[in-house]
Amino acid sequence: MNYLQRQHKLKKLLDSNHLDALLIRKKQNIAYLTGIRGDDSILLISKKKNYLITDSRYKEEYKKGLKNCSLEIAGSGETGHIISYAIEAIAKKTRSRRIGFESNNFSHAAYAGLKKRLKRRALRPVTGMVESLRMIKDKDEIACIRKACQDGCEIMNYGVRSARPLLRESELRQRIESYIAKKNLKRADFEIIIASGRNASMPHASCSSRKIRKREMVVIDLGAMNYGYNSDLTRTVFLGKIDRTYSRIYSIVKHAQKKAIEAIRPGIKASYIDHISRQYISLKGLGKYFIHSLGHGIGLEAHEGPRLSKKSKDILKKNMTVTVEPGIYIPGWGGVRIEDVALVTNKGCEVLTKGSRK
Repeated sequence: MNYLQRQHKLKKLLDSNHLDALLIRKKQNIAYLTGIRGDDSILLISKKKNYLITDSRYKEEYKKGLKNCSLEIAGSGETGHIISYAIEAIAKKTRSRRIGFESNNFSHAAYAGLKKRLKRRALRPVTGMVESLRMIKDKDEIACIRKACQDGCEIMNYGVRSARPLLRESELRQRIESYIAKKNLKRADFEIIIASGRNASMPHASCSSRKIRKREMVVIDLGAMNYGYNSDLTRTVFLGKIDRTYSRIYSIVKHAQKKAIEAIRPGIKASYIDHISRQYISLKGLGKYFIHSLGHGIGLEAHEGPRLSKKSKDILKKNMTVTVEPGIYIPGWGGVRIEDVALVTNKGCEVLTKGSRK
C-alpha cells in the first residue's frame, strides 16, 4: 500500500481548502492513511509532519505498523482533555493555524474541548475529504477486494448448498459462521442476513428462529474481509419446485441487475445506473416494491462512496468498486435480491463476484 502517496494527495486537498492540518478520527480513514487500525486514536495530518495520537495501550502495536507518521502517546484512562492538550502542542509545533476536523466523527463535547484548548486557531468542520480519495482504489486495494470477493463467493456457495427445509434461519447462519471459522476466513463488517419466506420482504431482516419451509425463497446476504477490505453479495434461492410467481420476479430482478451492470463505465452518473435498473422494474409493474437504492461503494467499509441512488451526485470513475443489488420486496409474500460487486474499468466494468452461482 502506498501510504505516502495517499498522504500527499490529502495534503493537496488541504491546500485547496486553505487548511494547515486535518484532524481525523474515523478508524477506516486512519487505516487508509497510515496502515494501522486506528482504534481510540486521532490522526493529525499537517503540511509539515503527521502525528497519530493515542494512549499507551496501543503503543507497541501502532509503533510497528505506522507509516510516515510520528506516534504521540497522550496517556491512558480518561483521554479527552489529555488528547486536546496533545493536539494543542502539535498545532504549535507544526504552526497549524487553520485546522479542519472530521465533523461527523467528533462529538460536540470533543469539539467544544478542542475549541477551548486551541484558542485563536481556527477549527473548521470538514466532511468526506478522506472518503473522496478512498472512492478510487489503487492496485493494492483492488487486489484485496478481489480476494475478499473470492472468499465471499466461497462462503456464499457453502451457504446456498446448506439451505434446506426445516433448518432455522439462525441455524443456517451458524453453519455459515462455522464454515468461515473452519476455513480461516474473515466475515465482512456486517451481520449475515438470512431471511426466508415472508421475512424476505424486509431487506435487512433480523435472523430469526423461524424454520425454513419447502417451496419458499431464502435470501442470503453476506461478505468476506481481506486485510480490512470487504466484499458484499446476496443470493436468493428457492427450495423445492419453483413457484411461477417467484420465477417471474427472480427473472425481473436478474435482468434489472444485468442492464445496470452493462451500463457501468467511467464518466456515467451513478444516478443513471440506478435509473436503468429501477425503470426496468417499474415497466414490469413492480416499481413500488424496489424500496432501496441500487448500490453503494465498497472497500474499507461495507457501505461507502459512491452511492448508486436516485439522488446521487457521484460520477463513476475507473477503479471504483460498487455493489449492484436490485430487489423486489412484497409484504406478505417475500422478496428477491441479487447483489454483486463490480469494478469500474477503462470502458465498462468487471464483476468480481462471478464465482458465486445464481
